[in-house]
Amino acid sequence: MTTTPARRALNAAIHAAAKAKGLDDDAYRDMLEVQTGKRSAKDCTDAQLRQVLDHLNGGTRNPAPASAAQSPHAKLARALWISLHNLGEVDDPRESALRQFVERQHGVADLRFVRAAEAAPIIEALKDWCTRAGVCWADFDKLQPAFKGRRAVLAAQWRILSAAGTAPAIDLGAHAYSLVKVASVHFCSTAQLDLLITDLGARLRAAKGD
Repeated sequence: MTTTPARRALNAAIHAAAKAKGLDDDAYRDMLEVQTGKRSAKDCTDAQLRQVLDHLNGGTRNPAPASAAQSPHAKLARALWISLHNLGEVDDPRESALRQFVERQHGVADLRFVRAAEAAPIIEALKDWCTRAGVCWADFDKLQPAFKGRRAVLAAQWRILSAAGTAPAIDLGAHAYSLVKVASVHFCSTAQLDLLITDLGARLRAAKGD
């Protein structure tokens, strides 16, 4: 398949999502084969790669490993942790790194065994960390839940890159069109927003020297 900037970004998003889920190479290739019939991303069409990214981001899921906490607050904690990775605040987006943080900072060994009331301080700590990194949650309160967190993180990433003079386009809409062929982030799907966030996250970490 021809390698275009959009395809490279799509591959980067897939590998970041697979890493965040703790998939090793064999598990990743098994998942790829189930989703597309191919064991290598280079043999997949762009449409198949988007299908894989949708799957990794929750569109259709295989049963999660037993080690992955499944409660709503645990899923939110993981989403915030990955957001911090894409804001350049944490190096390791994996579940194991989140568990280490939670145990070190809050004395909780496993998110599977945390009740909602006990998880609240963990969630607030992660949200506050995102806020310190530049996320303005309130700016997107009127959006649907699946979109507001993503849009808030994406806006923060763009502000950081713009302030540093390393934004990849004149504005976020232009970059969205270049990467996912959508003229405005207002019209992006969650999968397209995830692709943009992953792309800007890689640029942010590179700018910070990670």
